Amino acid sequence: MSAPGPARFAYSGWQHGRKVSGELEAANLLQARLILQGEAISKPRLKQLRQRGQSPDHALPFWQKKGPLARVPAKEMTLFTRKLASMARAGLPLVDALEMAGSQSASPVLRQACQQISMRLNEGARLADAFASQNKHFDAVYLNMLAAGELSGQLDIFLGRLAVMQEKQQTIRAGIRSALFYPIALIVITLSISWFMLTSVVPVFQEMFASLGAELPAPTRAIVAASEWIREPLHLLGLAGSAAAVILAVRFAFARLYPLRKGRSWLALRLPVISQIVQKAAVARLALLLANLLSAGVAVLEALEVCTRLNSNLLMREAMQRITLEAASGAPLSDLFARESVFPPALAQLMAVGEKTGNMDEMLGAIARYYEEEFDALISGLATIIEPLMIVFVGAMIGALVVALYLPIFSAGDAFSGAGQ
Repeated sequence: MSAPGPARFAYSGWQHGRKVSGELEAANLLQARLILQGEAISKPRLKQLRQRGQSPDHALPFWQKKGPLARVPAKEMTLFTRKLASMARAGLPLVDALEMAGSQSASPVLRQACQQISMRLNEGARLADAFASQNKHFDAVYLNMLAAGELSGQLDIFLGRLAVMQEKQQTIRAGIRSALFYPIALIVITLSISWFMLTSVVPVFQEMFASLGAELPAPTRAIVAASEWIREPLHLLGLAGSAAAVILAVRFAFARLYPLRKGRSWLALRLPVISQIVQKAAVARLALLLANLLSAGVAVLEALEVCTRLNSNLLMREAMQRITLEAASGAPLSDLFARESVFPPALAQLMAVGEKTGNMDEMLGAIARYYEEEFDALISGLATIIEPLMIVFVGAMIGALVVALYLPIFSAGDAFSGAGQ
């Protein structure tokens, strides 16, 4: 990563009992603060000045300002939070900690976001408000935890909790990816082998079949026809175009039509195995978010609203909306969750124990750990089942191609044997 060029900062502060202001040039915000400290300027306020013709995010190319590449990777966000918590625990000033943690990130999007947050802090904004200006990177849970840490004076503790929560969520996502990786990899390998056989091996056999002069069996004719079709470039272009059109149409339909998205959510909670994965992952995340928000002193209704917004399954989101509305009347959360069929009964039963003991945040943490363990066990069992099934699938696909190619040879051998008798 190349070092950024010098920047200009406007500053104000107190020097020998009188207020001073001016401009200076430094490589970054931290160096600018050190320069002011060397000049005995106390209580400094710094603001980075834009160069003429440059916007605040001029350092980023277009593809890192819009679209998927404009997102901060989850791993980088977790590392950033962990570093920020360590620096805050060591007593480093917040602006300096933010500047250092951001500059060490491998994500240019996160580095740019940290620069914008530092500018807001130097303008006198509160910590949560400064982070809220970059809310496309920092979600409602992050902002609520920062606000609670700032108000309580325990920012390092709440940042540490945030980092732990992010790591657990990464573990859940990694489990889902690992469960999908093996079957997807085997399907890709199978398709690649089939492509090679259809484009390179089948033509050789086709010439040999032509020399036999006999009628080919139906499976062989199908394989030869598929080989001829796939070797035609226009057919491949048409297939790729059709696939792209279907994908775009489906994405557009799901983006615009609420019933379709709701139907997808309903299906995710009804399909065998998949429903268990979706439900356990969602409940583990919900319990983890609620536990951290309640321990941070966030009101129950506000915590429920945050969890509702961050739930991607529409059926679960609507259930959370109903729970939030009814919770305003003072009804116990365990009763409200028990009424919603999208949540497992064990969740409400464990929440009832937390309500009776008065340690709801601790019980929610235990619920999150319980469902994380259930999720891990389910993923491990699923991988054990999928591996032999996928091996059988690959073997059947390749075996069918080989048998179809050798059928005419077997038929010719039988014909010759019959003629000899």
